[in-house]
Amino acid sequence: MTTETAKRPTAVQRAVEAIREGVRVGRFVPGQRLIEPDLMQELGVGRNALREALAQLGSDGLVKLEPHRGASIRRLTREDVAHFYQVREVLEGLSARLAAQNIDAPGHRERVLSAIDKSRSIAAAGDQPTYFDENFRFHRIIVELSGNPRLIELTDRLETQTFRLQFRSAKSNFVDYSIAEHEEIAEAILAGDGNQAEDLMRAHLRHTCSDILKLPTHDFA
Repeated sequence: MTTETAKRPTAVQRAVEAIREGVRVGRFVPGQRLIEPDLMQELGVGRNALREALAQLGSDGLVKLEPHRGASIRRLTREDVAHFYQVREVLEGLSARLAAQNIDAPGHRERVLSAIDKSRSIAAAGDQPTYFDENFRFHRIIVELSGNPRLIELTDRLETQTFRLQFRSAKSNFVDYSIAEHEEIAEAILAGDGNQAEDLMRAHLRHTCSDILKLPTHDFA
């Protein structure tokens, strides 16, 4: 078996990632039923692979599995959101600290500078939907710069869970405060200040969680 073949994602992995991405971009929304024959055709996977993927997503908390009713995208309660953000705060705070410690590794400083420059350009253009995508990438880059693959895996799961609620919670000033907080985080990381980077990231996530929890009742389970 070649190295390339060994690294090729399995049908289960492809289905898991496709459904996660579908939730992130709004293809699948909270409460939506996932119809197996439709997904098998859309994702190009067999029934066994799809069911294994749904079981994995069920254990992650993204999908709700019910006897005789099948699978649906899980709707979160306010308590769920608060709990997810408590964990995200710890994990991404640690990621920011490690990213600051690793900032002088080859290419790391350039990635942070590029990410914040792109965010500034999109924010200045007032393109909120694109900014949300860039917001996701900014957080992902910081986690990647931590150098810890388990942090990437865990934060991906948590961020996917709350991404659409974050999008719905956005107000007219969201981009302004978000980019300002991102710039502060980036500045601390670029300065190699792990303590400050962690504190700022945790405060940023608390701010975001507070905004989500102000959404009306019908946005929650």
